[in-house]
Amino acid sequence: MIFIVLTIFAIGLYIGGYKIPALMIFFFFMTSGFNLVPEDIMENKFFSKGMDYAILIIVAMVAIDSIYVKNYLKPDKLIYLILIFYAFLALCVIYNKFIIGVGWKDIIRTARYNVLWIAYLVFRNLSKEQLLYLLKCLFLVTVVCAALFVLQIILNENILNETVKYHIWFLGMKIPRFYNQPDMLQIFTFMAIYFNPYKGIKRIITTAILIAALLGAFHRSLFIAFVLAISIGYAIQLPRPKRIAILTSAAIIGSVFIVFFGYKFANSRTIRDIAVVTSGNVVDIDARDIDIDELQKSTFAFRIAHLIERNQYLIEHPRAMLLGAGLMTEDSKLTDLTFDFKVGLIEEALGKTAQLDTADISYSIIILRYGYLGALLILSLYLYLMIYFYKNRKDPIGLFSFVYFIVVVVSTFFSYILTLPISFLLPMITYNIIQKSKSEDE
Repeated sequence: MIFIVLTIFAIGLYIGGYKIPALMIFFFFMTSGFNLVPEDIMENKFFSKGMDYAILIIVAMVAIDSIYVKNYLKPDKLIYLILIFYAFLALCVIYNKFIIGVGWKDIIRTARYNVLWIAYLVFRNLSKEQLLYLLKCLFLVTVVCAALFVLQIILNENILNETVKYHIWFLGMKIPRFYNQPDMLQIFTFMAIYFNPYKGIKRIITTAILIAALLGAFHRSLFIAFVLAISIGYAIQLPRPKRIAILTSAAIIGSVFIVFFGYKFANSRTIRDIAVVTSGNVVDIDARDIDIDELQKSTFAFRIAHLIERNQYLIEHPRAMLLGAGLMTEDSKLTDLTFDFKVGLIEEALGKTAQLDTADISYSIIILRYGYLGALLILSLYLYLMIYFYKNRKDPIGLFSFVYFIVVVVSTFFSYILTLPISFLLPMITYNIIQKSKSEDE
């Protein structure tokens, strides 16, 4: 009941002109209480997670503004892309309901997060000063959450919302590895580096905390993505001759690496496992020379195999190639009747291989649910933002936003980041800040 009251309070604040506090409550729900309130506490008869409250808040905000703000729905390039995607989504919903036979409850549960793209309208209606203040408030909240994440490692105890915990050996020490990093950590780490709202010692401390939390997950892929992003961020700020020299050097080093290590990788078990999967006989995976348990230990091979098996399903079912195989949930009876994938993690609650959901790779989810066309439209939205930030890289906000998207691109292969609304909500704030800055200069 308290969260329903908080939702109504946020809408009331927005109507009263207190838009930033209202949006802070919106982001509170988007991040499971800034990663401090478990989702099951927020669950009630109507809402299953914090995102549901956030959707209600943002829809109310758009409805209120569209009544009282003149030219509120005036289209621009990004709105056109969002509208095209929504037109596809409407067609996809109709197809799922009346052709595949997916129930309304399943469709709403699986597709509802797409509604949050309309937050762009709310951000666009705010002033540059309001957006910068909102960004600073969220930055500060993330620094606090990042400090708590680092403290978890020191105390070896969960402080943020509890998830699985493992241990790794690092420099001869056994260190706990937590998977509950703050939801807004990645983008604000780069903001701390390139556009920190604080100066002096505060700048150093906030940057150190965020970087420590980002690397404190001891995720090799994330570490590589971070180093790659920082390197590219540095290179694109250099004069053209120096940039060409650095890129040439990187290409030479990369070629040497491929020569020395390529042969070993090409003959590894990982490549052999992927070759078996790409043969197209995934359904016979147990009968072939491949071990599912061993495949799961080779995480990259597992992710590629997961994607290829789902893609193979689309190839064998041409109708699903365009609009997806279905918007049903993992625990739906229709899911059991439709799919029989072998590659996937075991769902302990269901006692079977997860058919649709995965936290390991983004592309398996989006092509299976939305088909090739839907995946193309989703990627086009992210690509538009990424290109826009690159074109505005001389602006420190554009630079850190672009560098963040490099991590997003890399992360799509080892996480479900493309299905997380926070991945596009925060960049839409920085997008509008740059837009308004350019308008002021004209």
